[in-house]
Amino acid sequence: MVEMLRVDRRGRVLIPSRVRRELGIGRAVLMRVQGGKIVLEPVKDPVDDLRELVTRGPESVASELRGLRRAAEEEGLGEVRRRWGGDSSRRT
Repeated sequence: MVEMLRVDRRGRVLIPSRVRRELGIGRAVLMRVQGGKIVLEPVKDPVDDLRELVTRGPESVASELRGLRRAAEEEGLGEVRRRWGGDSSRRT
């Protein structure tokens, strides 16, 4: 595909929306000069990766939170045992 694009006074070029969609171009591209030509490459937005993780559903997020909470509780109990020695369930 070859297209003629205009460069405005500030040096900006508008990439047509159909091309951006086809190539998955979001808010950023990598630019390099190679063999006397400008080459643009799409950059995947890290927020999209996070969005994909979250969109797996609330059950997945709730399950992950339960696991993190359990790990934090175990770590806390381990620290209490290390500091105070013995059974963490007894009170002084």
